[in-house]
Amino acid sequence: MSAPRNVFSEPRPLMDGASLAGDPIAVLPVLFHLLWRHELAVDLSVPLHVTSFVWPEEQ
Repeated sequence: MSAPRNVFSEPRPLMDGASLAGDPIAVLPVLFHLLWRHELAVDLSVPLHVTSFVWPEEQ
């Protein structure tokens, strides 16, 4: 399993990155946690979807 933060070093769809990081069922809670902590970012002006692009949050 690749570290979820590393998978999203470049913007990519949520589920594509989750699949690259490992088993999506195990990885999605981690990704949601990273989004909540603002370590990853997503455009929340539209509903979150499996095709939503995720990228690293600017520090």
